[in-house]
Amino acid sequence: MCSENSQFVSYLLALRQLALKHQYRFGVCLQGAEAWNRTLVQELLVVSKSNSVFQVGGDAYAEVRHVPFNKGQQLLGQECDLLICDLSSGWDANSFSAALGTLIGGGLLIVLGLGDLSDNAAEKWLKSSLDKLIVLSDVCQPILPQISGAQHQIDYSQQQLAIENIVKVVTGHRKRPLILTADRGRGKSSALGMAAAKLMSERKIRIIVTAPSLDAVSPVFQFAQSLLDGASSERGFVAVADSRLRFIAPDELLRNTPECDLLLIDEAAAIPLPMLQSIINNYHRTVFSSTIHGYEGCGRGFSLKFQAWLKHVRPDMKVQNMSQPIRWSEGDPLEAWHRTSFLLDFEFQPISDAISLDGLIFRKVPKSELLENPALLHNIFSLLVNAHYQTSPNDLFHLLGDEKMEVYIATHQDVLVGCILSVEEGGLDQSLVHDIQIGKRRPKGHLTPVSIANQLGISEAATQVSHRIMRIAVHPDVQNQNIGFELVKRFAYDIADDFISTSFGATPELMKFWRKCGFQVIKVGSQRDQASGCYSVLLVKGENLLWLERAKQRCFQVFDFELTDSLQEMEPELVRILLRERFPSIAQLPINLIQNYALGGSNFESIAVWLRALAFSLDDDKVSVLSDVFISKVVQRVSWIECAKRNQLTGRKQIEAHIRNGLLNLLDDLQCKEEC
Repeated sequence: MCSENSQFVSYLLALRQLALKHQYRFGVCLQGAEAWNRTLVQELLVVSKSNSVFQVGGDAYAEVRHVPFNKGQQLLGQECDLLICDLSSGWDANSFSAALGTLIGGGLLIVLGLGDLSDNAAEKWLKSSLDKLIVLSDVCQPILPQISGAQHQIDYSQQQLAIENIVKVVTGHRKRPLILTADRGRGKSSALGMAAAKLMSERKIRIIVTAPSLDAVSPVFQFAQSLLDGASSERGFVAVADSRLRFIAPDELLRNTPECDLLLIDEAAAIPLPMLQSIINNYHRTVFSSTIHGYEGCGRGFSLKFQAWLKHVRPDMKVQNMSQPIRWSEGDPLEAWHRTSFLLDFEFQPISDAISLDGLIFRKVPKSELLENPALLHNIFSLLVNAHYQTSPNDLFHLLGDEKMEVYIATHQDVLVGCILSVEEGGLDQSLVHDIQIGKRRPKGHLTPVSIANQLGISEAATQVSHRIMRIAVHPDVQNQNIGFELVKRFAYDIADDFISTSFGATPELMKFWRKCGFQVIKVGSQRDQASGCYSVLLVKGENLLWLERAKQRCFQVFDFELTDSLQEMEPELVRILLRERFPSIAQLPINLIQNYALGGSNFESIAVWLRALAFSLDDDKVSVLSDVFISKVVQRVSWIECAKRNQLTGRKQIEAHIRNGLLNLLDDLQCKEEC
């Protein structure tokens, strides 16, 4: 050990002993010269006797598990007692947060490679946060933190109760689902895995695990396999004797509805509420598990909306929140630092008084104000986490660091009631637009103009300057009071761009909101988003956009075609909403042929083309009365067998009877409207 570093190495060893005594974790930021930092870490590795060392970013030290700075998620499901984070190669808040969750009580976080920072607001926030750790440099004299109280013991009682509750879902009465919520480090994933192993070792059972991604639930399979002697496994699958544990993605689960004896839904908050509601209708022994804070984000919509709905349809449901950490002791200093620095705790100032729309104040918030007023930044980020969005720590640093990104807020008597997060796009030169259109370039940060130029073949939109609304959130105490509508209206008025846009996973509720705000659909995605399970849509709003009608026409020519191909599984209610975007003339249709078919004449094959054209010609009121059977068979053109399956009918005869009855009512309404 070099004599010049001996006091610092001794200090870190003493800090480690203090951490072990209380099962706490401490964070240390090295801010000396680069060579001094690296030498100190090397000497610590020699004498620390750590069982497991992980490193994120930088050049790898010898005999450590190393991942790139943006790949910390690869460490999920594992544990270490020394975590080295080298910022010299880059910074990724999500990756850092994931890696931090692997550090167990008694462990140390060592941060180095900070270097010189710019005036960028995100880097200023990061530097300010790291300064709140224990700072060591070659000129400082470190002092051990003062910890009061007796030694801490980790309490596993809540995890054991969770295992028992999961088992009861199988052994007890049907239709009594369990909701299991926890912050990171509470043993939620291990509880799922241990409960699965217990059930598989005691009986023949089929267990399905679903989640937004297989990586999110890999610890469940690892824990299950470790407890099952003689188990065979592969990625997303564990088997022992006649029992099976396997992963199925949410969209495939709803599409094929495979049979199982227990369904485990992990990270349920990141799955759209309509999908969760469909799942509960199809499966009667279910466990909904979710991280309610932390880097997974997406928050209280699950806790508030879904739990309220589930309590109504499954009154015997059970809820357990796992608050006791099992990887570290309660009161862990590093967890408290992480929550504060990354704004993972969100609390709202309650709003009990009525909100007057006339009393709202709208304004853009400069980045400098966000740094100077951390309470405002915290309130804004809390709204975003609370909303139905997968908000993550990376979003915080993008918000602060991206000069094109802006925050627009609505306040009422100095209380934040809503916010919009937007990004400036477009203003591209014609040569770049040409390269985009022929697939040579795809510049980042220009989702809307690139999509319009590349996929609709319209270059004008990419040369114009626009803003895309990335997020919109309203305080939960004052939702459904038109505040979101007013927020978008004032934002559109104040932004002096050629147009504004938004893109999101389409649900009927969201589509109705954005159509009310005056946005028009110009693109419908052909595949469901893996995380949300929804089809993405792109909408725009603007005055005197010469290319807009052309974009809409091309969009719905594609939509018309894809409804019979990649969009055959789109929900009928969403199809009905999107059909309202275009209205060919109903006068051009052979109404007499359609009427004859409705009365029992002709046959479906000779009239189907006109029935489909009729659906595309109806106005809002009439589109809303088209039945799910009509949407499936006529608009999406699924097979007779598939249509019967979707709508619980026996076959073609019942389907046609359903379509004919609906047509008679529709034609009567159309005739009445024409005569009136």
